[in-house]
Amino acid sequence: MFIKEAELSWKTGEPFSRFYKDLYFSKSHAEEESDYVYIGGNNLINRWKNLEPKSVFNIGELGFGAGINFLTTLKRWKEFSNQENWLNYYSIEGHPLSLQDLKKVHSKYPLLDSFSISLIEHYPMNCKGLQRIEFIEERASLTLSFCDVRESLLNLDLKTNYFDAWYLDGFSPDRNPEMWSKSTFKQVTELSRNGTTFATFSSSRNVKKEIENNGFQSETVSGFRNKRYMLKGKYKEKKEKRRKRSKQVIGIIGAGLAGCSLARILSSKGHEVTVFEKLSKYQKLKLGHQALVLYPRLSAFNSPYSQFCLQSYLYSINFYEEIGEPYWNNTGVLILDFNEETHKRHQSLLSTRNDKKIFVPVSPKEASDIAGIQLNKPGLFFPKAGWIDQIGVCDTILEDKNINLIQAEEIKKIRKGTKFEIFSQNNKYEFDQICLCNSFEADRFFDLPGLKTKRGQTTEIKNNGILNKLKLPVCAKGYISPTRSEITLLGSTYNDKKDQKLLMEDHIENIEKARIISEIDTNISGGQVGFRATTSDRLPMVGQVGEFYVHTGHGSRGSTSTPICSHFISDLICNNLPLIDLRVINALRPERFKNPN
Repeated sequence: MFIKEAELSWKTGEPFSRFYKDLYFSKSHAEEESDYVYIGGNNLINRWKNLEPKSVFNIGELGFGAGINFLTTLKRWKEFSNQENWLNYYSIEGHPLSLQDLKKVHSKYPLLDSFSISLIEHYPMNCKGLQRIEFIEERASLTLSFCDVRESLLNLDLKTNYFDAWYLDGFSPDRNPEMWSKSTFKQVTELSRNGTTFATFSSSRNVKKEIENNGFQSETVSGFRNKRYMLKGKYKEKKEKRRKRSKQVIGIIGAGLAGCSLARILSSKGHEVTVFEKLSKYQKLKLGHQALVLYPRLSAFNSPYSQFCLQSYLYSINFYEEIGEPYWNNTGVLILDFNEETHKRHQSLLSTRNDKKIFVPVSPKEASDIAGIQLNKPGLFFPKAGWIDQIGVCDTILEDKNINLIQAEEIKKIRKGTKFEIFSQNNKYEFDQICLCNSFEADRFFDLPGLKTKRGQTTEIKNNGILNKLKLPVCAKGYISPTRSEITLLGSTYNDKKDQKLLMEDHIENIEKARIISEIDTNISGGQVGFRATTSDRLPMVGQVGEFYVHTGHGSRGSTSTPICSHFISDLICNNLPLIDLRVINALRPERFKNPN
């Protein structure tokens, strides 16, 4: 969960690594150095000019540093690439710079400001794993892997991932031997294709020897400024056909958070999207939740589940930030320490991460001051968390002129020929791709073992004097949350009941859970009943099954988990590098519950 930030010295006015005892780049010439060594060394401008339309170009970088290579590349890509092509930039960094140091470096390069601003605005926290920043106007994606180089490269699927160019930009081999190891070069080779190039400032004999032993042809050429030599070269072993990034006509079944977030991301990539919703606008409004609380269920254990929870949380807060108020409410969320199990979890989290960037331990008084109501237990405060108005978020997304919504029309059958044919009661439609985002009804179209249905009921309480002061969601065994209306939401039950009507026994259960949080007066004004698609391992089902894309099983965590899963599905459709680690991708496979026999 935690990765140590780089420790820098600025004694000379330039960033100097205390750990590696070396400068990050040539003094005051980082942009020129990047242009010469990496863009020139890989012959990128000529290659981009000659790319076929609708091509994807993948760059792998070992050593993100301050991101100057990326910003320079993005600038040149925008200047010289075809408007229909897409750049994937995947960069590995074992010790990311702090945001403060990043800003200090970037202030020295005003010509990169227009690109630097967006990077700084979305620069991720120092959390282990993959994080994505999209540059839609420049037609590029930056995937940052905050992890050691070996683990990062092993996290990529050799069957589907490859790079067209490599920036080998770690500190010098004698000071950073891990990055220049035999295993690193082997992985670089496995992730290369015929014509993949590399460039590096290093001219080390050992580097030249290892990269040539792994199938690259290399040459020693003049280095940048006072650097005598550098290496560049090309791989000429495998023969693979380049993938295309074609504009597609895509049908999405289901207009909940999964379907809408997927529609937003696909639309931003230029695809033509149609979303089908079987409910009428009135029916959907009646069933929609007034508030969905967004926070991560973190663990100190490095399991696929805990890794997914952290990655999805970090992605979702940025996703909803773009939608903004009043439907995204970045109030923060309090998680109370209310029993022995929670206490152990909180203590283990604090033992692994105490920098207060993701969560802050708070006393009962501090928690009360933050919440605006009296609380009698300590807990963890997540300042970047909050709550969403689900209906408002979905409606905002569906206002996109590039998204077509077909409402109150249930899909009866899907047939695959040269295209997908979708049949409703009265109409037929054709699509290049189909995405099933219709919760527990996804298995109507093919068998999905492991997909279950759970009933949930919320309780709405009319605000009184105390509840009017509630500033943010507070969670314990249940939760209480403010809404955009004059009610407070209590939730939520989780059971196998089939009733679609509100049950008083479930209201009572919600009230009892709420009183663990605070002794509030209760005046029930209503509630909502919903049925969630769940799985036994609490992870959603996301990926490609046969010719379908599946996006379901998010349970009660859908506000947090659906945005990143939507982007993962988009990456599959667009042939982009994934923003989810390989072991998490395998843990999300929709077919994982099938009997192997």
